[in-house]
Amino acid sequence: ASAIDDHLVAGALSPARLALGVMVFSGVKHLLGLSVPARDTLDAIEKALLIVAATWVVLRTVDALAGRTRQRLVARGQSSVVPLVQPGRRTAKVIVVTFAVIVALDNFGFNVTALIAGLGVGGVAVALAAQKSLENFFGAIALFSDQPVRVGDFCGFDGKVGTVEEIGLRSTRIRTLDRTVVTVPNTDFSSMKLENFALRDRILYNPTLGLRYDTTADQLRWLLIELRRMLYAHPRVLREPMHVRFKGFAPHRLDVEVFSYVSTADFEDYLAVVEDVNLRIMDLVAEAGTAFALPAQTTCVEQGRGIDEQRRRDAEAAVREWRERGALYMPGFPPAEIARLAGTLEYPPAGSASRASDRRRSSDHGTTSR
Repeated sequence: ASAIDDHLVAGALSPARLALGVMVFSGVKHLLGLSVPARDTLDAIEKALLIVAATWVVLRTVDALAGRTRQRLVARGQSSVVPLVQPGRRTAKVIVVTFAVIVALDNFGFNVTALIAGLGVGGVAVALAAQKSLENFFGAIALFSDQPVRVGDFCGFDGKVGTVEEIGLRSTRIRTLDRTVVTVPNTDFSSMKLENFALRDRILYNPTLGLRYDTTADQLRWLLIELRRMLYAHPRVLREPMHVRFKGFAPHRLDVEVFSYVSTADFEDYLAVVEDVNLRIMDLVAEAGTAFALPAQTTCVEQGRGIDEQRRRDAEAAVREWRERGALYMPGFPPAEIARLAGTLEYPPAGSASRASDRRRSSDHGTTSR
């Protein structure tokens, strides 16, 4: 507030000098012995100069308020709204100057009513000509106020995806995955269904596994339980909501749906976690003694990659043993078992370079501390 006061005082000095000079001249002009027409002309000039001084003060006030508004927006982290301050300042100045000109013309005896009527007709013509520009400007206001996306956000729009690089007063520019720049008028962009990927707090992992039809029921039971166990134990997969279900019978395969969320908002990190989960799923499918179904129209010669009889018998024996001791976790795992499994898998998996690098950094840190 003190900064604004100082700025206003500094800005008002010159207009104040002008007003003071006009008032001093008005007080001594009767000593000049001027004629009545001359005095009337000087009176009109004095009023015009006072209007100029008052307008000058108001314009300086608009500048000070605009500067203060910009500082507050930056301090509050609302930098995306800052571009609206400049056009708002200019619009306010145009209104102030227009009003001052009308008052000055009225002071000189012009027919202000007819002038305002003419300005109204001209304003309509200008508004019609600038209709699209005004629509885009109001679209920019909607984008700045609602903030469905911000500069730097990765978003989906009109069937495309890209990163927002600039939100201007007329258009928005988005850098697509092909590294091209798409420019969309604000009035169109603000009315689109926008999907902001930058605001997500987790990423969905929802594959459907297609298994061979010669998979037995107990093999499938074993696989369902082990898949759930693996996902509950994985430190990067959220335990709620999560399900692994035998979804149904497709024409040429048995469908198992996996529904879970990976606890990351970074897509590269998500891909690394999904890669690890997918490889674990492949291991479990192989351990169950079954295999993924191949497309029905594909003719192939299998070389030991079909049903593994020994593993099928092992899986069925495990299911019988679970059933006998009341530990067949179907249709779901008990909460105590879920809590026990939480985070027990190693990620990154054993033997990965990332894991070795983390151990080296930890060792170096311990050595430095000692």
